[in-house]
Amino acid sequence: MIKFVTVDRLRPGVTLAKDVYGIDTFTGHIIMLKAGQLLSMAHITKLMGLDLQGVYINDHSAAAPIIPEEERTEIYKLIDDLQASADPAYFSLYREKIDEANAALLDFVNIVLRRDDLQLSLDSLDFNDNDKSTHALSIAILSIVIAKELGLSKPEILRLTCAAIIHDIGDTRLPKGLIEKPAKLTEEEFEIVKTHAKMGYDILQGEEYEAIDDSVKEAVLSHHERFDGSGYPRSISSDEIPIFARIMAVADVYSALTSERPYRPAYSAAEAIEYIMGNSDRQFDSNVVAAFLKVISPYPIGSCVKLSSGENAVVSKQNPENPLRPVVFLIDDPTAIIDLYHDKCFYNVVITDLMDD
Repeated sequence: MIKFVTVDRLRPGVTLAKDVYGIDTFTGHIIMLKAGQLLSMAHITKLMGLDLQGVYINDHSAAAPIIPEEERTEIYKLIDDLQASADPAYFSLYREKIDEANAALLDFVNIVLRRDDLQLSLDSLDFNDNDKSTHALSIAILSIVIAKELGLSKPEILRLTCAAIIHDIGDTRLPKGLIEKPAKLTEEEFEIVKTHAKMGYDILQGEEYEAIDDSVKEAVLSHHERFDGSGYPRSISSDEIPIFARIMAVADVYSALTSERPYRPAYSAAEAIEYIMGNSDRQFDSNVVAAFLKVISPYPIGSCVKLSSGENAVVSKQNPENPLRPVVFLIDDPTAIIDLYHDKCFYNVVITDLMDD
């Protein structure tokens, strides 16, 4: 995708997406760099001498990963251990390494919480894999930042993270062919799958899981409950649903919608956010949705976007009330600043897409 960045944030190795030209304020010489130019430190130094608001680059990462590659190894190992097949060896492993597992979870929580400026984009949650481990990791990250926004304490966040990591442990009791079916489930098959929440809770009642807090077990049981009582397995509603489960419900649905399935393509981040917003106070707790909207960003600052009016623009500021309608300025006229959420004359204008390279 094309991204707009200020010159001071440029790093060697990125390529320009649009031509850049201007007069060097020190030498008076005209500087011209063509689209496709791979920037070196010398190029960036020259650009710093120009009176530029910023430049357009080809950004293939869209957002830096929340957890760097070198810090993921132990987290993946922990998730793999917790999501292993439910056999005696698995129970024994967990029982014998409960302190080690909790220490790894705490490291994981600290890695995420130390990002004071954290605002997640789809790319920062995308580990390019739809397996159980990466799904659990995405849910855990999103759950942590929502919980932080809601003001939960670190001990509470640690327990929530444990619940997010093992929330689908009941799947280990379901027929393997059903879990891996490359097509949409029938109504009868879905009824069987719905038993996984209670099965997960039952697994955690075993003596090998005595060290796990009851709030974690309740969250595993309740993560498919819905705010209006339409969920399962108990059809409880509103504040009857534990807060951990209410947080995980939003994180789980967002992760599921934005992941590709054999029977449907992945939703865009914007489509998934719109679905969650539309189901606030129905499927989801509105307070949790409000916190979610403050920490998720389908259009990160600097993103180049297409507007329904036919114009191209750059995202310059987020609107916490609605991340689908940020503040933008027009590429053809950077002085034209549009607040898509507050400016009444632009209520009929929406972002239709991120601009590709």
